Amino acid sequence: MQEGGFAPAADRGAELVASGVDAITQSWRELCRWDPLLPPESTPPIASAVVAAIAAALARPQPLGWGADPEVEKVVEVFATAVGSIDLAIGQLVCLREALRRYLDGALSAEDELQVNARVHMLIDRAIGTAAGRTAERLRDEAIVDALTGLPNRRALERDVRREMARSERYGHRFALVVVEALDLARVNECDGYAAGDELLRRLAGALSDVLRTEDCAYRLAGNDFAVLLPETAGSAAAAADALAERVRACGPPEFGCGSSCFPTDGDTLEQLLARAKGRPTRA
Repeated sequence: MQEGGFAPAADRGAELVASGVDAITQSWRELCRWDPLLPPESTPPIASAVVAAIAAALARPQPLGWGADPEVEKVVEVFATAVGSIDLAIGQLVCLREALRRYLDGALSAEDELQVNARVHMLIDRAIGTAAGRTAERLRDEAIVDALTGLPNRRALERDVRREMARSERYGHRFALVVVEALDLARVNECDGYAAGDELLRRLAGALSDVLRTEDCAYRLAGNDFAVLLPETAGSAAAAADALAERVRACGPPEFGCGSSCFPTDGDTLEQLLARAKGRPTRA
């Protein structure tokens, strides 16, 4: 017996929920559809799987300090990804709580119902936490990733350059910034269409990613511009850019040009470093 006699009540609750997955799922969908705080006709994804995971978790109660049930957590991560927004995921899970309460109402003794509902509340609260965390993580990722190429974007570069500047100032390490420009993008867009231009950018992004050292990182800035951050560059920025260009060229990417700058020699802000690198173009 676990948690002061909770196990028998948990077993009965788990059996009830497991046998009523379809009914609970239908009730959940109805509650979501009519909830004024949710969009019209809101429907929870993988609803049956979520309810089944709750039923299984009731059969293996664990102390509050143990954290979320791992199987519920896995299913809710998929649920949250499918829903897409934090407010919608939380609203739908609140409706699930109510669907479970209605289903269990009167089906157990008063004492057992209190215990099972307490466990249900805990499971739903932790499911809400999982959904919110997963959705927030996805939104953070989307905020710093270029959708076309999959590379980190300008915002990510700003974050990483701030970090490297702090490391440089503390430890005296230099770093180089290389700006890479896809030279034929305008012509390809005009002659072959924007889909071909997008493919050109993806090819160059792939070539950059393929030749980087573990500590290096490539970024899509905007238009036909990319940047590569080379931490702890021992030699000159120009030499580092030349070596990078040679490795990229070996991949057979679209024609590109590049220029380089070095912190702190060529500037102490990202804007200064980018401007200096763009002012030193070389055709590769």
